[in-house]
Amino acid sequence: MNMRLDHIGFVVKDINQFKDYYIKTFLCKPLTGIVDEPAHGVEIMFLETGYGDMPMIELIAPVSKKSKVSAFLEKTGGGIHHLAYEVENIHESINHFKSLGSLILGDIVPGAGHHNTPTVWLYTSEKSLVELIQKQDEKQRPL
Repeated sequence: MNMRLDHIGFVVKDINQFKDYYIKTFLCKPLTGIVDEPAHGVEIMFLETGYGDMPMIELIAPVSKKSKVSAFLEKTGGGIHHLAYEVENIHESINHFKSLGSLILGDIVPGAGHHNTPTVWLYTSEKSLVELIQKQDEKQRPL
């Protein structure tokens, strides 16, 4: 089974404010505009970290109090939310993580930030939030 770090997700209050911070401080470059992700009630934006398009930084901002990350933002003030890995075979990867005691957090769904490529969320046995993303054709990266 092969896994490659795709992105690190950061929950922020305002994407434009934090985009400017990452560009100025870490010399990141925008890879996308702001993308609506209605399944999670968020807006997202991907930034290049300086070594090609992977790994990326994903900025995530809730669009309402009903958002899946709104409580995280209120509780922590924002910050690192999850690690996302690109995998060769999402079903094989799910089975691998299940065998290690991970909790799968729902069904495989199309990820709006990944050209609707199959994605799934899980908590590892050590309480890390992980997103698995089915490997895409390189021509589709980034958004």
